[in-house]
Amino acid sequence: MNSLTIPLRTLVDPVGAVPAAVESRRWLIPLLLLCVTTAAAGAVIALRLDTARTVIPKMAMSGELMKASEREVSEAVEQAQRVALVGGIARGLLLMPLLVLALAVALKISMWLIGRKALFADLFTVAALTMLPVAVFHSIEIISALRLDLITPRVAETLVPSSLSAFFSQTPPGIGRVYKAIDFVNLWSALVMGLGLAAASKWTPARGALFGLLLYTLFAAAFLVGLPGMMPPEGLGGGPR
Repeated sequence: MNSLTIPLRTLVDPVGAVPAAVESRRWLIPLLLLCVTTAAAGAVIALRLDTARTVIPKMAMSGELMKASEREVSEAVEQAQRVALVGGIARGLLLMPLLVLALAVALKISMWLIGRKALFADLFTVAALTMLPVAVFHSIEIISALRLDLITPRVAETLVPSSLSAFFSQTPPGIGRVYKAIDFVNLWSALVMGLGLAAASKWTPARGALFGLLLYTLFAAAFLVGLPGMMPPEGLGGGPR
């Protein structure tokens, strides 16, 4: 029973439960919850997704819509929905375990760079616990999606707002990316990660939490703010079409 309760306690008592989960290497339940909730959220959203709003404009831009019959358009819309369904399930069952593994490797490298020793098995547990807030997010996403009969692609992207960008929509692109990086779920995950790193490397919880927030700040600055800002705007030369 402890294999289930200890990881779940990290959601309400991270300071006390995270070290216990890391010490006993309770990574299986968090990983399963992440995979199941992510796959379920992807499936529920895909089954309600109004793919016609993306398929028909693309066919019109390519000139296929003028030559296609009503049946062919309907088949293209259904095919897009099947692709979304398979992709949503695969994201949970295949991508999420790989993401946890990649995070564990990144944490091992981070520990090595700052001269701290931590076993990879402990860091893999930390990575799995770090994703528990993401599992909670997808659980809320499932409930939100089930309340809707039809979901447009734009609504699917903002079904459960979790960042400051949901409250400050009319902002310059650069500031908008900063607001998007200030995400409650990500910050929650960063704190859990920091507490896990403290337990794995024999740090104080406060120092570990600060280090977790620092790692997320560096990641967000590079990949959520800096890199997207270097991309050409859509529609200009070199940008995505």
